[in-house]
Amino acid sequence: MPTRPRPLVAVRLIGPTATVTTHAAAIAAQLVARYGRERVTCRTSTRTGGYSGESRAYITITRKEPR
Repeated sequence: MPTRPRPLVAVRLIGPTATVTTHAAAIAAQLVARYGRERVTCRTSTRTGGYSGESRAYITITRKEPR
């Protein structure tokens, strides 16, 4: 089983859903701009938070694997 490459950056945001959604999009865009869209892959995922009205967002930036 091939191993996944270690992320260059991993971010977790927890808070009110509207705030987390807005900040996750901005942070992901800044990271992709910084590392270069052609060189990295950005993955985001959102899950419910521990409290009502909260969310958790995860952002990972990894190097693109050669094809």
